[in-house]
Amino acid sequence: MDEMINALADRYLKINCACFTPNKGREDDIIRLAKEFKADGVIYNSLQFCHTYNIEYANVEKALKAAGIPVLFIESDYSNDDVGQIQTRVEAFLEMIG
Repeated sequence: MDEMINALADRYLKINCACFTPNKGREDDIIRLAKEFKADGVIYNSLQFCHTYNIEYANVEKALKAAGIPVLFIESDYSNDDVGQIQTRVEAFLEMIG
């Protein structure tokens, strides 16, 4: 039973989530995936009031900029109230990187 609990704990601790901070591996994964899929840029989406992701963004942004990958930060509460603003920002980002 102890081995099973340890294996389960090990698996959950390997989840690459912003709640595990500092998380250099998450930054590395974002950069690796952007390069692997030949992305022109990254849109970092955060749920409003999710302080973990908001705090993490500063390090992710710095790492992406150092790697020469443009990034756009979007914060939303997932309501329809900010759809127009997000659409405008994403369109401008796409024009900038295109």
